[in-house]
Amino acid sequence: MLVKFDSPRIYDNLLENLFSTDVMPSRCETPAMDIVEKDNEFVVKAEVPGVKKEDVKITFEKNVLSLSSERKSVEQSEDTKVLIHEISLNGFNRSVKFSDEINSEKISAELNNGILTITLPKTDEVKAREINIQ
Repeated sequence: MLVKFDSPRIYDNLLENLFSTDVMPSRCETPAMDIVEKDNEFVVKAEVPGVKKEDVKITFEKNVLSLSSERKSVEQSEDTKVLIHEISLNGFNRSVKFSDEINSEKISAELNNGILTITLPKTDEVKAREINIQ
């Protein structure tokens, strides 16, 4: 079965909905993340703007690094009228599985300017090393 595609009407509706006050574009509820591997460690960087370090939970269990947070609403006084409310109050959850080569006792984390940096050192057995020829 073929369905006629009426592109001009679809685009008109998209533009109309884009600027309506009751329909807002959805936001990603997981932080953007970069993961790099170095000789001795993995480094995970996650964007968490506006989140305080005490509101972030980081766990490492069964080789899975998990990040989670809940955002709390800002209290408004009774004489305040909210005109636009676009800031998401949704928290986030994000998990990444690593191999068995992480030294979980030495994992460290730092939050600076909305960037959460987690360093996951590799165990000594898997660190890259140079082999000399005898």
